[in-house]
Amino acid sequence: MSCPKVVILSTIVLLLVVGRVATEADPETQGQTVSVPPATPSPTEPLPFDEPTVERFFTAVKNQLRCGYPMFGVPSLVPLKLSYTLKTSFDLLSLKKISVVASNFTVHGLNEFSWDPSRTRFTRTSATIPLSFPNVTAFAHTSLNGANGTSFLELRNVTVRLDAQYEEKDDLLYVTELGGSVLLEDAKVKIASLFPKSAKLSKIWNKAIGKSLPILVELFNGGKLKIEYLSRLLSGAKFYAMNTINNALNSHSLNFDRLVESMVKFADGSPDSLQCDGTAPMTGDELVGWLRT
Repeated sequence: MSCPKVVILSTIVLLLVVGRVATEADPETQGQTVSVPPATPSPTEPLPFDEPTVERFFTAVKNQLRCGYPMFGVPSLVPLKLSYTLKTSFDLLSLKKISVVASNFTVHGLNEFSWDPSRTRFTRTSATIPLSFPNVTAFAHTSLNGANGTSFLELRNVTVRLDAQYEEKDDLLYVTELGGSVLLEDAKVKIASLFPKSAKLSKIWNKAIGKSLPILVELFNGGKLKIEYLSRLLSGAKFYAMNTINNALNSHSLNFDRLVESMVKFADGSPDSLQCDGTAPMTGDELVGWLRT
């Protein structure tokens, strides 16, 4: 559930801030016009942005997700395929010891999202962007205690808040912190072969797990639920995302203002905007490194 969040965060934050601030002062003193350099806004002062430009930017992002950014190690996200194998075990309320092996993950719906301008905030040192996904569906080949099947997880009305902090050093922009949260309205789960001898019991538990997911996500966001494996996974994903973003910023010698210019070019589809050029989608193996962390 957290993997798509981080992957799409890596892609979107590569081209993070859209909007330009320009302030001019032209005071007139004793009949003469004096030009005054534009005032430098406070690093923490919210910056105005042009909503239609941001909307065009996210439309371009949705198209870009189909081919990814191979030059930055970001694969195609439509759909996202992960060659990753998860192995774990747990007790189901002391009813059953379950050993789980899951592989060949496929995630659909990462290019279907909207953003909320009223809750979007940009400054010269930070950005907050809320994104809403109506439906994200993940399939995986699973084996439970040796019984094989295809399981799926459907997440409905997912709200992802992306938070980024950045700073300029030697005329280059660097991301110093990435974070955010996930809210989930509803989920549907079908874990294959959960109770092979009882279809009714499997249905009951699949439904119960799906209904509990929004509560578990909220508890995890608030730090009230500790899941060591998931924490390690998020930590590795964060490192991967920051590395990817900073490599992209450094490769193109971008500071804040030049990043803004490139965002506008990307939104308008300029020839030098780094938009999808028909490069063949990647397989997803590029993400395995942080998934193994």
